[in-house]
Amino acid sequence: MRVRDILEKRAGKLFCVTPETDLREAAVTMVDNAISAMIVRTSDEKLAGILTERDIARHYATEDTVEDGTVSAVMTVDVIACTPDHDLTEIAEIMSESNIRHLPVITKGIPSDIISIRDIVRFHISALQSENRTLRDLIAALD
Repeated sequence: MRVRDILEKRAGKLFCVTPETDLREAAVTMVDNAISAMIVRTSDEKLAGILTERDIARHYATEDTVEDGTVSAVMTVDVIACTPDHDLTEIAEIMSESNIRHLPVITKGIPSDIISIRDIVRFHISALQSENRTLRDLIAALD
């Protein structure tokens, strides 16, 4: 299975911010939309980084200031990304080994979506349930 198989089956809006976006504004957007990561894009829509709940929590846990600042002060810039053609098993391994939960999906050099470990788990659960039903039907036909 490929990343595109998951992306085709789920509907969702890609939430993006710029490095200059106010951090509190970005956090409010994440809370309001029940998302845990956002793509950070440059003005020409290229990938600049990713902003995650962990980034925000780390910022407030380690900074002595109460000021919010901008996304650029908090975001992860060394981003691992994938394409729609990447294999899901490979993506799951990368996420596990890198201790990350989100990967931007890049199409033609532009971030087009984001895939999470939750997306992969849901996909595998669905596949296992389908396989389980098929096996039960097969066993019932043999009786």
